[in-house]
Amino acid sequence: MLYLEWLIVVLKRKDGYMEESAVRMKAYAVAFDEIRVYLSKGYYNGISSQFYIKNIENDELIPLNGDSLNNSSQDGFQEYVFHTNFTMGKVYKVVDAYGLSCYLDFSKLSMCEEFDELYFYDHNDLGNQYTKEKTTFKVWAPLATGVILKVMKWNGETELFPMKRQKKGVYFVEVCEDLELEQYVYLIRHTNSYEVTLDPYAYSSSSNGRASIIVDLEKVPCRQFDLPVLEKMTDMVIYETSVRDFSMSSTSGMKNKGKFLAFTELNTSTDSGNPTGLDYLSCLGITHLQLMPIADFATVDEKNPLELYNWGYDPLAYNVTEGSYVTDPDDGYMRMTEAQRMVEALHSRGIRVVMDVVFNHMHDVNINALERTVPYYFFRRNEDGSLSNGSWCGNDLNTTALMCRKYILDMCRRWQVLYGIDGFRFDLMGIIDQETMKLVDAQGKALDPSFVVYGEGWNMPTALDEEMRTTIQNNLKTPYIGFFNDFFRDTLRGTNQMETKGYFSGDTYKTNDAMKAICNLDMFAKITQSINYVECHDNATCYDKLQISNYDESEKIRKRRSRLMMAAVILSQGVPFLHSGQEFFRTKGGLSNTYNAGDQVNALDWNRKDMEIDTTQFVQFLIHLRKNNPCFRYGSYDMIRKNVKTENINHRMIKYSLHQNEGEYKDFIIYFNASLETLQVEVEDGFQLLYHSEKGKILDHQLDVNGVCLAILVR
Repeated sequence: MLYLEWLIVVLKRKDGYMEESAVRMKAYAVAFDEIRVYLSKGYYNGISSQFYIKNIENDELIPLNGDSLNNSSQDGFQEYVFHTNFTMGKVYKVVDAYGLSCYLDFSKLSMCEEFDELYFYDHNDLGNQYTKEKTTFKVWAPLATGVILKVMKWNGETELFPMKRQKKGVYFVEVCEDLELEQYVYLIRHTNSYEVTLDPYAYSSSSNGRASIIVDLEKVPCRQFDLPVLEKMTDMVIYETSVRDFSMSSTSGMKNKGKFLAFTELNTSTDSGNPTGLDYLSCLGITHLQLMPIADFATVDEKNPLELYNWGYDPLAYNVTEGSYVTDPDDGYMRMTEAQRMVEALHSRGIRVVMDVVFNHMHDVNINALERTVPYYFFRRNEDGSLSNGSWCGNDLNTTALMCRKYILDMCRRWQVLYGIDGFRFDLMGIIDQETMKLVDAQGKALDPSFVVYGEGWNMPTALDEEMRTTIQNNLKTPYIGFFNDFFRDTLRGTNQMETKGYFSGDTYKTNDAMKAICNLDMFAKITQSINYVECHDNATCYDKLQISNYDESEKIRKRRSRLMMAAVILSQGVPFLHSGQEFFRTKGGLSNTYNAGDQVNALDWNRKDMEIDTTQFVQFLIHLRKNNPCFRYGSYDMIRKNVKTENINHRMIKYSLHQNEGEYKDFIIYFNASLETLQVEVEDGFQLLYHSEKGKILDHQLDVNGVCLAILVR
């Protein structure tokens, strides 16, 4: 065992000091019967009369027959092609006529069409399976020529366990001792050196992804509350927040700042005594809390979480929770139980939890466990072999690869079953193929009919056929998956350019488009697919944007415009989505992209809620109205056509009429006046004024709808 560890160190050193310019020969298996050899032109002009393949295990030397490719050069190397047979899992060298040799690299075989057919592993036993008597370990590494399990014990001892190759490229070992809470990594050899990697299927890890941790799953049982069935997605009211941002401010009244446990605290309040935290969410009336990434991400030091800041869209691992959100990131159980307690607390208030997942890219391919276990497989490649970069983060996950798709499904199931997650919001969902997304949705609904899946359907320049991408343009192919409605956002608020205006910021030329956005008629396969929003974590808040786009207006008018936007989000047909703090005019100091801007910018200032209590109560009122009147939550376009109508009043104001057979009222007429002009309307018999921004009154069947005003009439 000691020799093995010494060998690993020596080989790593050797590789680490090898200059690329000193490399004279490279050899790759590019198909299961084809080898490509590259000989440096600085070495005998790149010419060798003969090549051999050598099995290191038995020293068998077999001549290779093939051809030098004319006019073929790769960075100063002459290319040769040979057809031969080899056995996966064995170590080979390629030798030239002068005795120069190099190890045969199998990594590019993962890009072969037949790879999935040969090595797809459909069992559900990858990772570690713990009992007190023994723990079994399985890792899928079909390209590897050797795998060693390294266990680091609490007493400082290290043990190495060579793993045995099984069918489908799975490596296996059984350790017959109690390994609870011990740390481990895999040492995986692909050529002549071993790479250290985490277990992609481990349930827990130590701080900053240093090692995987073995836990007893019987000590972290699944805990779920029976919640009322979600009949349709339009019954949702989504509220987005970050675990860190939610509680980090000194104004939050919460003790566990920046932690999962902040969501479990009761009776928290502002200095003025108004509720914050869980109590506030419960009072607000939302149905779903969307949490920005809670899976392990890379650029926050979990041991010193206050030193660096990031939202978490830089995933390090999909299989474990983020350690900076945990009381002790080195405690294998806390990583799991504290996240469970958060979900449990939200469920106890009737609030479902949506997890923001980033299955489109990883932080760093080179150090990632997926790449190190099976090189070139889990990340999408262009035709020239370079990494696809539709995410603009350096890489895209190769979701059409069967084991990559299985991994996504396995992780989604884990978050749903073990942690009680009720839905997924997919970041940059347009990079992911439709088949994968439909399987995620089907799996989730099979476990829980109320499960929801939605995401960003932007058409990103990834190396995947456009017809296969899960984009808004392709929404007819994924009718049960929701999409963030950028037409709704851009029409009502304006584009992400700070200076641009939408209807509610005063561009009344967009009145007709705004009417279309409010009803969302035939924009999707189903109305339930439309996630309506004007503000989210990305880009500037509405308050900050209005500071720029409507700089010449008073603060009072700008706030009224913001209220109109929130009213439209909550009362329009489709699924309403609110960004945390939007309801009390959250500001980020005018900054647009604050993913790493720090707590001073991103932390929720709960004192603003005290200052804007009327607006917060206004949002509560609107949510109550939506939840208690099904006319705002129609689940089909047929019902909308039958019961909903919009009219353009003087090319400035929208009249939004709704009818229902059950609810608090039979009929609604809602006036959205985004202009600065006061417009007078005729009020039909039987209608009463439920809400008016300026506390107007109906006189002689006439109502003045003031400039930048919302009026709600009911009958």
